[in-house]
Amino acid sequence: QVNKGGCSQICMSINGNYTTCSCMAGYQLSSDNSSCTDINECLSNNGNCSQICTNTNGSYYCSCQFGYSLSFDNRSCNDINECTANNGNCSQICTNTNGSYICSCQFGYAFSFDNRSCNDINECTANNGNCSQSCANTNGSYICSCQI
Repeated sequence: QVNKGGCSQICMSINGNYTTCSCMAGYQLSSDNSSCTDINECLSNNGNCSQICTNTNGSYYCSCQFGYSLSFDNRSCNDINECTANNGNCSQICTNTNGSYICSCQFGYAFSFDNRSCNDINECTANNGNCSQSCANTNGSYICSCQI
């Protein structure tokens, strides 16, 4: 506070004999009229952030939850479509959801242990695929036929 007229940030001299203190942007003058305290911008309307507001000394910044990216306005969050890059690492169907995505399999296929890969279901192993005679498994399906 040396050479600042007892002010912690900004000292303004009026008519050479009266000193008034003020603060930089992001701070407010304390009740002692000389020191400045941080304004927590996040307490008012979440700092206008659509998701996460983080207060810092004299400022704040916005960020987004996992699965979202910060928009050009540095306040809004946009969903990331994980399915546009490598089909979300899903082997068959990728469905984008808010902040995430879901892998699924086509009819006749079931998830592998990783919940991303799909394996053919051998319908013939259960009750002969409901075929009266022969059952032949195919990719994603099966064929019933008669024995000759």
